[in-house]
Amino acid sequence: MEEASLKIVGNLKGEWVEISADPKVLEQLRLKGYGFEEDSFLKLSIVEAAYLAWIGKLEVKGGNGKGIDPLLRVLSEKKSEDFLKFLVFQDLRKRGRLVRYEPKTPFLRLYPPGAAIGLKAANILVLPMSEDELIKQNEILRAVLHAGRLRKKLLLAIVGTESDITYYYAENFMPSKIRDFGLDKLPEAEGILIHDRVVIWDPEVGSEFYMNGFWGHPMGVKKPKPNKKYKLPLQLSLVEAVYLNKRGVLKIKDSKGKVLSQKEILDIVKKFRSKADARIVTYSFWRDLGYVVKSSAAKYGGHYLIYEKGPGIDHAPYLCVVSYPDELITPVNLLRVGRVATSVNKTLVISVVKDSQILSYRMRWEKALR
Repeated sequence: MEEASLKIVGNLKGEWVEISADPKVLEQLRLKGYGFEEDSFLKLSIVEAAYLAWIGKLEVKGGNGKGIDPLLRVLSEKKSEDFLKFLVFQDLRKRGRLVRYEPKTPFLRLYPPGAAIGLKAANILVLPMSEDELIKQNEILRAVLHAGRLRKKLLLAIVGTESDITYYYAENFMPSKIRDFGLDKLPEAEGILIHDRVVIWDPEVGSEFYMNGFWGHPMGVKKPKPNKKYKLPLQLSLVEAVYLNKRGVLKIKDSKGKVLSQKEILDIVKKFRSKADARIVTYSFWRDLGYVVKSSAAKYGGHYLIYEKGPGIDHAPYLCVVSYPDELITPVNLLRVGRVATSVNKTLVISVVKDSQILSYRMRWEKALR
């Protein structure tokens, strides 16, 4: 145990524990990332003190001179919001990592493996989260952007009900444009709205659409091959039909032959699809960058599978979940879809949409934290 040589006594003063000891002992604590010096004292947060007390290296006394056992009770009474910080701090210290309590922020600071205070800076901000506690999507996004501005990684520490902790890295993600699809080269098309999809009945036109951008899906074919001409109708999802209609290459009619306006089409999408506006913005964002976007991601817990080349050529590297800034989510749901994405070798991307603006962050399971 890293603190094996330490045996100290502290006094609880409000939300801090003051340590007055031999300067060498105080220096040992400081070099191990504990507290900060003030006058002749080393002041520990209750989180740090609780950990040292937990492993038997610190005895804390209150104003009446009696020992407080356990100090965790004091933590729960004085700073209950820091209890998750304690659990994560404890877990990281047990793993032999140098981690520091950061006052007045929701974060802990984590140093590189083998780092020492004064030699290397902390390169990771750790955000403790309860797996079932509701949190707004923009709170996570703000943390991602904050860490990015500081040039640090963000590590989400998702704490389970039995104090098991799962770690995920989250970082801002701005994909680059990779190509243009050349919509002007597509033939004029007419699609018929049938329930929650649009069908291009002309097989020649449908083949041109699929072969030049992987638009839609040849009807009745489970896994279409690229560059193969299928003499079959082509079905389009409502969202991609909206995209093609807005760009003037697809006319959409109802079953009676009436040409539908963009507003009528949008109203239909909203009827059948949750987060319709955000889904359209996200689909358009990725398609405009040259990616192939497919709506066949429900089996993985997401909204879109995103390909760089296309189905049958490469595997989709991204699994995309669409969200709003004020949407309440539970971290355990992120954990579940993140695990699925990892199991199928995909990067989970959360696209957060406000009006026509989109910001994305990607998540990676840290299963080998040491």
